[in-house]
Amino acid sequence: MRSILSISELNAYVKNVIQRDAFLSYVEVRGEIINLKRYNTAIYFTLKEEDKARLSVVSFNTKAFPTTLKDGDEVIATGRITVYEKSGNYQLVATEVSYYGLGAKLLELAKLKVKLDKMGLFDQEKKRPLPKFPKVIGIITPKDSAAQSDLVTNINRRYPLVTLKIVNATFQGESAPSSLISAFEVLQNEHIDVLIIARGGGSSDDLWAFNDESLIMALSAKKVPLISAIGHEIDTTLVDYLADVRASTPTAAAELVVPDQNELRQTLTDYSVRLENAMSTVLIQREKELNHLIVRPVLVNFGAIVENLTTKLLTLSTKLGARSAENIARAEITLHSLKERLNKAITRTYNVINETLVAKSTRLEALNPTNVLNRGYAFISKNEEIIKSAKKLKVKDEVKITFSDGSVLAEVKGGEDE
Repeated sequence: MRSILSISELNAYVKNVIQRDAFLSYVEVRGEIINLKRYNTAIYFTLKEEDKARLSVVSFNTKAFPTTLKDGDEVIATGRITVYEKSGNYQLVATEVSYYGLGAKLLELAKLKVKLDKMGLFDQEKKRPLPKFPKVIGIITPKDSAAQSDLVTNINRRYPLVTLKIVNATFQGESAPSSLISAFEVLQNEHIDVLIIARGGGSSDDLWAFNDESLIMALSAKKVPLISAIGHEIDTTLVDYLADVRASTPTAAAELVVPDQNELRQTLTDYSVRLENAMSTVLIQREKELNHLIVRPVLVNFGAIVENLTTKLLTLSTKLGARSAENIARAEITLHSLKERLNKAITRTYNVINETLVAKSTRLEALNPTNVLNRGYAFISKNEEIIKSAKKLKVKDEVKITFSDGSVLAEVKGGEDE
């Protein structure tokens, strides 16, 4: 008789069977991620195959799990099948998760974008402004495409003065990048003012050629501004990031690259009217100012005013002539008087100075030592020093006695106080 199993015993048995199965120990399962939940130690999500089946997945290797994955991404989960005993559900314990199909391509595209961005190819400060009035426009489009027709029609309608140089290229398939590069190199050697790369409608899958690294590197050497009109609003390619201006459609590109001749004509007409009105206003104002000046008294009686001023000048000149003779005579009298007063002052000053000099000379003469000696006096000196006191001499000192007519040497014998 078979034993009755508990639920936990059954789940454990099933888990053991599954874990011993070599096939289930390493499987690769493809599906769409839903219900993605991230934790510090584990990541949980469900793989969905349209509406047919679902598989629970857990990954404890969080470092191997791409941080960019999200709900809706199609992936391949690699790992082993096991049973979660508590619930009895089997699940995939994933050791690796990677993109599948378009998801893998998008991952590679994201990596390439980061690489090119670090090289500075997408820097906003490097974007060039479009010329306002281009003379020659280079265009790269598929042959006989709606994009080419739209560009030519709209550019010629808006600004027929411009010259178009069109080079056709392949925009889809493996040969598209090299075909686009060849077309670009042709126009790179032409004298163009701006370049447009445009395509018509189509699937987003057809845009992969414009994410090619070799194409981006070639276009980065462009000499003129680049307009990209190759995708829809929601589809942004690497060529769009590189372009100086992005247009949503070829028609939009035509509107961006050239002005509208009708708008230019209207603008010129408006300027002409404004200029004419401004000139008319100025002329009217100047006419008013001129009429105002003409009726002013200073201009009406200009001749009489000049004649009156001339008469006044002649009268003043005559008066100045008569007064000049009188002034000269008065000046001569004054100058003669000043001359006499100056001579008298000089004479008085000279006499005072002379008398002072004579008095000082007499006093100096009286103090002259020679005159003192002539009156019978003499002076004694020792070593060229005049002796004024007997106390400065000693017995046997040699002294010099000077008289008015000469000098003699003598020796001190003694003094009266001894």
